[in-house]
Amino acid sequence: MKERIFREPDGWTTGGVWIAIGLFFLALYAYYHLVGLESVSAALYFGILWILMGIPELLPKEQERTAAGLRIIGLVYTAALLVFYLSRLPIFQ
Repeated sequence: MKERIFREPDGWTTGGVWIAIGLFFLALYAYYHLVGLESVSAALYFGILWILMGIPELLPKEQERTAAGLRIIGLVYTAALLVFYLSRLPIFQ
């Protein structure tokens, strides 16, 4: 786990793909909101998640510590989303 978090950023290829996926989810959320259909909040949450995970990969190679901090923030956000969605299951209510 330590080698995966505290490593050099992967670069524009990986980061760009992750951010593109995040922008797709945000566009999906905006579309449903603008059309007037019921808003899909999961699209907003996952769009933010993918962008949070893509930003550290766009940093220069020498900024390993900053990238590691941003990756940790992304993992905490992922854990919070997991707890949020699991708490909404009927077995926990």
